[in-house]
Amino acid sequence: MEAYPSEKFAKAKKRVDRIKDFYGHLSVYIIANVLLFVFKGYAFNYMVLQGIGNQDVLNWFTLNIILTPVLWGSGLILHGFLAFRSAPFSVKNLKPKFIRDWEERQIQKYMNAGDE
Repeated sequence: MEAYPSEKFAKAKKRVDRIKDFYGHLSVYIIANVLLFVFKGYAFNYMVLQGIGNQDVLNWFTLNIILTPVLWGSGLILHGFLAFRSAPFSVKNLKPKFIRDWEERQIQKYMNAGDE
């Protein structure tokens, strides 16, 4: 087997690990939400058969069952975006370019001021 440059190999391994973690998250999301909808069907029928006819309770129950996959799905989309992008996630990467450029100019300005 050919020897890999350690830095390049480490970056590739981190990227593969990020993508693998995303697929694990996606699997758990799918399984949990299928079970959640099955549970909702049984629980909703049970509540109706038991005479819980209060529409507010049934609406609350339905809303909570629907909001879970929507909110979790939003987090999953963000996780996918971060997993498949080429640069690793960091706070520095979240800054707009004009702010990074301004910071760089200020650093250069103060570094040059020390030379005088």
